[in-house]
Amino acid sequence: MKVTGATLLRLRLARFAALLCALLLMAAPARAHYLDIVQFTLVEQANPNVHQLVVTMPANLDANAPLLVPRHCVLMQRDSVTEGQSHVVTMMIDCDPELAAEAGTELTGQIETRWGRDGGMLQLQMLDGTSSSVMLSGNRTGISLDMPVWDELAAQPPQGFFEKAWRYLELGTVHVLIGWDHLAFVFCLAMLATGLPLIGLITSFTVGHSLSLALAHLGLVNIPIAPVEAVIALSVVFMAREVFFTPGSRLSLRRGQGSETLSGPQAQVHSHRWRMGVTAAFGLIHGLGFASVLGELGVSAADTVIALAFFNIGVEVGQVLFVGVILLALAILRRLGRVEYALIHATTCLVGGMGVFWTLQRVVG
Repeated sequence: MKVTGATLLRLRLARFAALLCALLLMAAPARAHYLDIVQFTLVEQANPNVHQLVVTMPANLDANAPLLVPRHCVLMQRDSVTEGQSHVVTMMIDCDPELAAEAGTELTGQIETRWGRDGGMLQLQMLDGTSSSVMLSGNRTGISLDMPVWDELAAQPPQGFFEKAWRYLELGTVHVLIGWDHLAFVFCLAMLATGLPLIGLITSFTVGHSLSLALAHLGLVNIPIAPVEAVIALSVVFMAREVFFTPGSRLSLRRGQGSETLSGPQAQVHSHRWRMGVTAAFGLIHGLGFASVLGELGVSAADTVIALAFFNIGVEVGQVLFVGVILLALAILRRLGRVEYALIHATTCLVGGMGVFWTLQRVVG
């Protein structure tokens, strides 16, 4: 087949676009499951002007990050301890009603933190022993907490089922869409098969991570997160390799090496079942990473079922959205002929390279 100058130019542009995507990937956070998700606990004190704030955060965050309190309040005490894979920071905040009156402000205000950019949970503990919790949305600088008015809080109804369900669903969806290593793995699945075999791979992956997420969150499985993260990165490398050498993958189909290269229908079924088993096994590992995120929120016992169900649904929503975007992009690129193959080839190489980088980084770390 004669390659024209225009076709060659398009191929070069496609490879350049893939390299540009790689640079963006390398500029992004390499630790997709180490999110900035924090649990805040405000504890009512006998003195109504004093508040205790307890912050539980992943150990990779800076426990000494600055904390801004309203002008009429003073940070009296700040203690930090490390418990397992978390930092626990305890602070006492004293607010002066006279200073608030002089400044012409209310006793309320906001505590501005540099934690929780990916969200968090606020738990309020009253003197009478009751408590309530609410999900928080983060922003690019952190989470701002409203100073509590305890009498008003005691009179407020607890957060409803639909509010809790929506927040956990949102958290699961966002977690997947900003989890670079998880997206890389799902990308490889989308390149590994088409049609019903692809649905089978996605389903087996879903079953795997849903099972381990539930078991880990319920405390039935307890594995340190560091080796889990290293295996998650290694799974990306393995699946990228499979895309290149598996008959029936999108790369082999573009090379004209379809599933007919296998020895027969039984061999095809055996090979596909083996890949589904491997995908489900890696799904178990990815689920442990998801469980670490959910565990950082300090979900109450009463919310366990809601948290597990809707966080997992959110994970699936994000996963389906990502696969849908990939398939749509491939359908568009298919009109450009060989450009589709060039992009798949280059991007798979780069995804595999990022998997190697993540693996080395996490093993050394």
